[in-house]
Amino acid sequence: MTEQTLPDTAYRVTSHEILALLAFEPGPGTALTRRVLGLADLPDDHDIVRAGVGTLNVRDTASVDGDVVSLHGPANFLARVFSTATLWFDITRVGPDAVAPAYVVESPAGRIALFLRPLSEYVCLPMSDDADTLDMVEATVNDAVGSAQTPSGGIITSRRYDRDGEPVVANIKVLENGVLSLASAPVDESGQLTVRDLQAAELPGSVVRSLLAGPA
Repeated sequence: MTEQTLPDTAYRVTSHEILALLAFEPGPGTALTRRVLGLADLPDDHDIVRAGVGTLNVRDTASVDGDVVSLHGPANFLARVFSTATLWFDITRVGPDAVAPAYVVESPAGRIALFLRPLSEYVCLPMSDDADTLDMVEATVNDAVGSAQTPSGGIITSRRYDRDGEPVVANIKVLENGVLSLASAPVDESGQLTVRDLQAAELPGSVVRSLLAGPA
């Protein structure tokens, strides 16, 4: 997704801003959000939270009145989604030219697609109420595979996280001959994922979607 294609609803937020949001609005999804975004080992110390609030204040999405901090607009929405998250999907393209993580989060408060940019900045796209989370996952996988095929190959790792257990994994490798190789459960005796080539009629996004969908 390029800067030219970003909708007006897109909102940018940094890692330290996310930590500030999670500190001010903790909830049942906080630990899951920290885990998926790689923030689990970062402390909720005063300096990090203060830096995040300072940036939110500059963006006019937080206000400070004495000891009281209030979140506004997109920051308030993000805080509610992150703190109540029930599902996260992580779709990351790893190639010789770049590592491009993307995420989709679902919660009772709403759903958001996130795309990590340089300097730990996330572009957040709120999804409409009638949008399907797995539709976004499928489209993101297909886009990542398309980018990996032109010109240099790579791997697209896809994971589904919930609050209860280990992630469900489905990885696509783009081989030099153009063949797409899938690695997914079950694991073999050595703990390795089962690997097979996708058939010509199989779309990678659709295959990964079915594997990450979870119980019906």
